[in-house]
Amino acid sequence: MMTKMREMSFIFLWILVFAFLGLMVLEWGADITGRTRYENIVGKVNGRKITIEEFNQVLQNAYENERQRLGKELEDADYKRIQDQVWENFVQQILLDREIERLGIEITRREIAYHSVHNPPQVFQQIPQLQTDGKFDIQKYRQALRDPQFEANVVTFVAQNLPYQKLIDRITVSVMVTEQEVKDEFMRENMRARIEYLGVPISRIDFKTIQVSEEESRKYYEDHKEDFKIEEKRVLRYVLFPTLPSKQDTANVYRLAEELIEEARAGADFSKLADEYSDDPSVKNNHGDLGYFKKSDMVPEFAEAAFAARPGEIVGPVKTQFGLHIIKVVDKKREEGIDMVRAFHILLKFSPSALTIEDARDEANLFAEIASEEGFDQAAQELKREIKTTPPFMNRNFIPGLGQLEGAVRWAFRAEVGDVSEVYRTTTGYVVFELAEIQPEGYRPFEEVKNICKNRVISEKRKALARQYAEKIRDQVAAGKAFAEIAAADTSGKVVHDSTGFFKYGAPIPKLGLSVDINAAAFALPMGKASDLLESPQGYYYIRVLERTDFDEKQFAEQREFIKQRLLQQKQFQVFQAWYEQLKAKAEIEDYRYRFFRG
Repeated sequence: MMTKMREMSFIFLWILVFAFLGLMVLEWGADITGRTRYENIVGKVNGRKITIEEFNQVLQNAYENERQRLGKELEDADYKRIQDQVWENFVQQILLDREIERLGIEITRREIAYHSVHNPPQVFQQIPQLQTDGKFDIQKYRQALRDPQFEANVVTFVAQNLPYQKLIDRITVSVMVTEQEVKDEFMRENMRARIEYLGVPISRIDFKTIQVSEEESRKYYEDHKEDFKIEEKRVLRYVLFPTLPSKQDTANVYRLAEELIEEARAGADFSKLADEYSDDPSVKNNHGDLGYFKKSDMVPEFAEAAFAARPGEIVGPVKTQFGLHIIKVVDKKREEGIDMVRAFHILLKFSPSALTIEDARDEANLFAEIASEEGFDQAAQELKREIKTTPPFMNRNFIPGLGQLEGAVRWAFRAEVGDVSEVYRTTTGYVVFELAEIQPEGYRPFEEVKNICKNRVISEKRKALARQYAEKIRDQVAAGKAFAEIAAADTSGKVVHDSTGFFKYGAPIPKLGLSVDINAAAFALPMGKASDLLESPQGYYYIRVLERTDFDEKQFAEQREFIKQRLLQQKQFQVFQAWYEQLKAKAEIEDYRYRFFRG
């Protein structure tokens, strides 16, 4: 049992990453102006509420940890990825905690003490001070345990994680690895082969000579109808309330730019101004210093202003696609015939103010109320708003023209035609939907896919003809005739003969692609003996092994246990993952993140 626990401890630590997340500024995507309308929860998992406060506490720390790991400011894609990860961690921990409670899993002080000493958690094994020559040193670890604070940290970690390890042990206890699986993995890693082949590639069969009747195409359609299945779709009408910068917001940015220019020209430290005011994410690392750059390195408006200025001159505001720039040129030089400028800059982005965002949200809420009571068209008429319609879309968390809107898609696939949604936040504003149409699942009509069916029938016929040609030379191959001689005697122009480079056991074969049959034969055939006819994605072939590494029994004995443990861990992970996905599929999960975050 204890050995099993040791094996499992580092495989599934990802489950408990949740316990170490937690600290981040809600600087991306949060609607800090409009939460009072909703209950203050981000979601529910089997009735357990996740509040915005606890979610953000974890989210904040996750963002900060990622910033430190990357050594730079995060991009929008990073924020969304981490937010999704934190959400999944919440869901996972809640579901696993419920299972631990349901199964009555408990831990004792003796178990905690044992694992704290004899089963060092992987996260502590990564501490450099506990390593010797880059490897974990158990003696240094046990020496560190004499420090009461370190011991308390380890004990706390083990106490938090041990129930999950016990749960995992119950789920994966029946997982086994066979001796053949270990041998196959050893062969994949260590064995190589090189072959010659003789056969008929499908490409040698001219598709122009293949005739296909409409009856054949129709039969293919009927036999493969599931290939042409159409999922259920939805069509939405919607009104978007953009959160674009207002005229006043834009004027405020220009006003701030002028004030900063005045301060900078009066002698204020430009780097400190950049640190305090610049919206450029890189300012935390470079303090506004862009270094030396060529004219072509920058957008035209910025480059023209920077290269026209004299060293020491402060110019701006310069408007580009990124916002307003205040530029301080500090040096100019010519390097290898190219003019270079070194400059500092402050970027001020045009962004909507809290008031602008609040106005858009309030109008969207008003629209939703009117639409629910008087109808969507009436609401649009009263508020003088344009109604747009989405193309049909599937249940994929994505709405064409609006992007990722998981909550809205879930609503669309639960609503009835004519239902009006609540207000959703997008990357560009607030949106209210009406379900306009439900398109049931079905099949694409034959006329629409007739050419697809015809081409697939042609492919099948070419494949069959390639096999027929290859079978004509079977007797010559069986008689032991040289492949080169058989190919030279062919008058059809269909038969090819060639050899491959070395390839691994179980891997694709150069020139022939991924063929399980050919690969297996290459490592099973006696040297020099021809195979029977084998299939590959490219055609039909006979093979002979030219070179092959032998199965090294001594090397296998040395690696056997390591390979077995690695395969066991992989299978345990797969079993646990499958179990967890089933658990999650049965759970009642309500995701309200769209009320607080963009996208």
